[in-house]
Amino acid sequence: MIDFHCHLDLYKNPLAVFEEVKKRKVRVLAVTTSPRAYLKSLQYFGNTDDVNVALGFHPELVADRRSEIELFMEQLSNCRYIGEVGVDGTARNQYSYTVQKSFFYNVLNETEKQNGRILSIHSRGAVTEVLDGIEKSINKNIPIMHWFTGNAKELQRALSLGCWFSINPKMCYTKSGKDMVMQIPLNKMLPETDAPFTEKNGKLYMPWDTDVIEFLAIQYGKSIFEIKNQMEINLRVLNNSI
Repeated sequence: MIDFHCHLDLYKNPLAVFEEVKKRKVRVLAVTTSPRAYLKSLQYFGNTDDVNVALGFHPELVADRRSEIELFMEQLSNCRYIGEVGVDGTARNQYSYTVQKSFFYNVLNETEKQNGRILSIHSRGAVTEVLDGIEKSINKNIPIMHWFTGNAKELQRALSLGCWFSINPKMCYTKSGKDMVMQIPLNKMLPETDAPFTEKNGKLYMPWDTDVIEFLAIQYGKSIFEIKNQMEINLRVLNNSI
């Protein structure tokens, strides 16, 4: 099983979840929300091949924690995965929009200078701005659009730029989400949970949940084994890209 966007450090008992992840052999991209959270997560989760800790700075936090921007840039050379980064254009975050965008564009440019990174990208309410930044800088980076909520035209633009997509269960339970997922090539997606910010019937999703796999199996008329195998292939292709 794969969970390519999980806030492992934000579970109430992250170490217990981590132990279960290792036991179940789940491949997890443990995204972080700040450079300090990244360093702390490395201490807890950096001792296994099953979990990759990503250097992140959530767009909702960048403006209020500008003192950590330098720390983020200092850590870039030490990590292969970046996330969660991006731009949030929702009304409550308009006050920090300029700072968010400037920081995200700087991250794209710096990672390109360092031979590229795999980036898990937040684009809620700001898909055009995120894709503009990717288009201006893309060469070696591999952008993964996390929980993509753009329209069909924006999706096609993202695909034309070489973007990948991480799909979580919430995208599979609405008509618009299903329509979006089914327009993404199967070889350009990976499952995610975005846990612990997602739940089903009051129960938090866990990195080993298989809702996305089951949804894709039904939609494509394939077995769960076939979809899991495709996701494993996708992950290998992605990791071999950089």
